[in-house]
Amino acid sequence: MITAAVMGMAVAGPALADNFRLTIGSGHPADAAVWITAIRDYFAPEVAKRAAAKGHKIEWVNAYGGSVCKLGECLEAVETGLLDIADLHVAFEPAKLMGHNFAYFVPFGSGDPAVVAKAARQVYDRVPELKQILENKYNQVFVGVGSVGNYGLVTTFAWDKVEQLKGKKIAAAGPNIPWLKAVGAVPVQSNLNEAYTSFQTGVYEGWVMFPDATVGFKLHEVARNFTVTDFGAVSTVVLAMNKDSFRKLPKELQEIVLDVGKEFTTVQPRMSNEKAAASVATMKASGANVRSLSDEEKVKWANALPDIPNERTAEINKAGHPGKTVAEYIKALKEAGVKLPRDWQIK
Repeated sequence: MITAAVMGMAVAGPALADNFRLTIGSGHPADAAVWITAIRDYFAPEVAKRAAAKGHKIEWVNAYGGSVCKLGECLEAVETGLLDIADLHVAFEPAKLMGHNFAYFVPFGSGDPAVVAKAARQVYDRVPELKQILENKYNQVFVGVGSVGNYGLVTTFAWDKVEQLKGKKIAAAGPNIPWLKAVGAVPVQSNLNEAYTSFQTGVYEGWVMFPDATVGFKLHEVARNFTVTDFGAVSTVVLAMNKDSFRKLPKELQEIVLDVGKEFTTVQPRMSNEKAAASVATMKASGANVRSLSDEEKVKWANALPDIPNERTAEINKAGHPGKTVAEYIKALKEAGVKLPRDWQIK
């Protein structure tokens, strides 16, 4: 929780001094998850550097890797003030943040995290209800959005036709489970923190995952096949700050937090792309089988999917969230020149 100090003594109420202690955290570990690395190595120090230039000192207390909030708990941790700032990782809040999961509802979108993060930021700017949900329902301020890498499929078995996935147990986060059901695979809800052991014990035979996390969590050691399917990068990384903590900061520090949060949308995906390229090289060097799914099979898979964008739009609206986020995301992708293998149209 944020604290301010004057001459070494704690003070209550609005901050009256130039020293601030902020706790920042996540459910994923910083070293294995490049999106959290970007928070630790860019966002936090950049905020501190700019604060120092204004005569303020920020001391960051790191709480990454689930030390304060496990996956699916970070929204509540920021809401209650256990954390001042965190990556909410919206895939693990499928009900409370249904509308924020819009990128999962446009499968086979852009594979470039930079394009996806920029498009997602446009959605947050064009659909203010998303920020209002965080502020009014969950006592927090939207700071920034990033993107995980281009989802592919890491498996214990080799395959090159979607029909070969039928009956195979494959893990995924909640929002991308429908991608698996469409081709007859058996989806298993899971998270990266338990993936290595689950592969070892045979809980599942595959993971819908991107290269940097595959290597970061060493999954290529236990599943020796990585297929580039181009499911797309996804903007599941959302930075938010406890509203009470935010209000205690001087206005110039509030502006710094929001400015660096906006820049995070550009910096973090660049780090993801660099890590992805290095991760593919690491997999190949280790002897793993890395290949790309043919365009024909990608189109086949995309066409096998139900009409996820329209189904989820209706579901989001029914839950009282802004379903138009899906249409705005498709619009932003097309404005960026993205060619979708299936031309999703919102009715």
